[in-house]
Amino acid sequence: MSDPRFNTLSIKEHQLEAFLQQYKNEILLNFVHISDTHLSADPHYTHDEADYPSLAGAKALVRQLNALPFTPDFVVHTGDVVYDPDRDAYAAARDLLSQIRHTVHYLVGNHDDRAMLQEILLGAPTIRDRFHYEFEVHGVQVVCLDSCAPHPYAGGALGDEQLAWLSAICTAVDTRPLVVAVHHNALPIGSAFWDEFMRMSDGEAFHRALLPAQQRLRGVFFGHVHQATETYRDGILYASAPSTWYQLHCWPGHNGIEQDRGAEPGFNVVTITRSQTFIRRHRFSVEAQDRVSASPVGRGISSTSANSP
Repeated sequence: MSDPRFNTLSIKEHQLEAFLQQYKNEILLNFVHISDTHLSADPHYTHDEADYPSLAGAKALVRQLNALPFTPDFVVHTGDVVYDPDRDAYAAARDLLSQIRHTVHYLVGNHDDRAMLQEILLGAPTIRDRFHYEFEVHGVQVVCLDSCAPHPYAGGALGDEQLAWLSAICTAVDTRPLVVAVHHNALPIGSAFWDEFMRMSDGEAFHRALLPAQQRLRGVFFGHVHQATETYRDGILYASAPSTWYQLHCWPGHNGIEQDRGAEPGFNVVTITRSQTFIRRHRFSVEAQDRVSASPVGRGISSTSANSP
């Protein structure tokens, strides 16, 4: 006979209900982290680093999110919603991404236009010059930043005013768990392309601003790098989500852009409990019928691009 200590069938129904209730009380928040959809009004839009149009990955993403076996508290999209600033692209993104059955919070990426994103994608009545904001869900404070200050390459910056706003949040007397979302990578990783060409120019100042909230900060979640990564510094977790389009390599000492051929698109499911952060990384396939898109939506766009991520 099997040892009852290791036999799940021996758990009484009332014991199981009590166990599950205790587990539910521990969980504060479940959210989905997506990034870098790079949508265009042209359904055939792609470029050399990609195996299929960006629309194909985004369509598969919508199906995946709508088929989740649980209901997330929200979805956060950490930027590069469209391929480049273009009104028709935002209209196409709105038409597709509005099919997601969960609340979606958007950030601007270096390929985005913050005014078009607010006006067309979100239908905002007023347009803000910098698109940073905060909200609270189930007692968790969520801060969404705008790292798209002018930058000579594909990087970005928060700027002094936004850093001061963030610093005030992080130095406040507050016991709520804190989640921070931003588009750009902030910390160096020993790869010249990512550290010099792609990174936030004030990433170190960003990290210093976060330090006073280190005990309650459950993670910094970002996109931009088209790969799933984790970086830890001073007890702070920085975690990126893969693109829904194509993925990139990032080897130690790597100096350039190189596609991770065959890597599937994906998204992250993040669980915040009273004591920890847990990240589930999900990959999905793009079906053959999605790889060959139907008729264009709106104005046609060039099918290739030399733009960086």
